Amino acid sequence: MLFLDEPSAAVDAGAKRHLWKVIKSREPDQTVVLTTHSMEEAGALSSRMAIQVTGQLRCLGTPMHIKHKYGTGYQLELVIAPQASVGDGFASKQEELESFVQGHLSPLAQLLESHAERHLYQLPPRSEGLKLGKVLQAVEAHKSLGISEYSISQPSLEQVFLRFAKEQYEANRAAEADAENEHQ
Repeated sequence: MLFLDEPSAAVDAGAKRHLWKVIKSREPDQTVVLTTHSMEEAGALSSRMAIQVTGQLRCLGTPMHIKHKYGTGYQLELVIAPQASVGDGFASKQEELESFVQGHLSPLAQLLESHAERHLYQLPPRSEGLKLGKVLQAVEAHKSLGISEYSISQPSLEQVFLRFAKEQYEANRAAEADAENEHQ
């Protein structure tokens, strides 16, 4: 059994890849326990992961299981053809897209980024009743909006980790506020 704590911290990219290769080449009966804040490292080296928040184990499973269970929904990227026409009654392509996403996909969808012809939306978790098949059918049916490309992606391990880190930060702030109120 090998225990490693932040093994690739402050290591250049080439040395990091070599270290990862050595760790992955272990025998099947050998176990490596790794602690890290790097979700890239955790995803590359782990067959099972655990995430702790304020000293409490919050999740345990494969990277795919953790992303599926604790991710905050899918992201939908829509790319509009530069020459796409704007529909009647809409001030902009952005408003037309917003109306499509809110009306046909989910009123809980949120625009994360919009740059030129590229628009990125955060879709609600599948537990909110949104099915990927429905999203794909709706986008295909509304390509007349000028949608030239689209993609749906699962949340990354980094996004899941950051969500847990935010929870820890908020819990720490609440504890500090409670302590301050007791002293007054």
